Amino acid sequence: MDKWGLIALSIVSGVIAQTIIKLGVTQPGTNENVGLAELVLIILKSPLIMGGLLLYGLGALSWIAVLRRLDLSFAYPFLALNFVLITISSQFALGESVPLARWIGVVVICVGIVLVARSGLAS
Repeated sequence: MDKWGLIALSIVSGVIAQTIIKLGVTQPGTNENVGLAELVLIILKSPLIMGGLLLYGLGALSWIAVLRRLDLSFAYPFLALNFVLITISSQFALGESVPLARWIGVVVICVGIVLVARSGLAS
């Protein structure tokens, strides 16, 4: 897989992981005021949370492959796409309300990512 595919895999797996972990921890019957031991049990019993953790592992492996191929100062800003895609996922997959100010921040992040990407094309 090329460097762009690996970056995309890392980002997409992280976004999906966050989304399904959120779904797992907000299932009916899960209490938000639990101790550490109870939290570990919730994690171990939840297929959603466990699946999310596996996706995190996939994302980490692909990110390590990215770092073997690209300068960290070029590659790392692309992880800001996580903020963009999580915001989209939060509104459309989780039904969260996302205020206008947050969407403006997402646009600013996108502009920054474009600038970073163009800097890599120029060198």
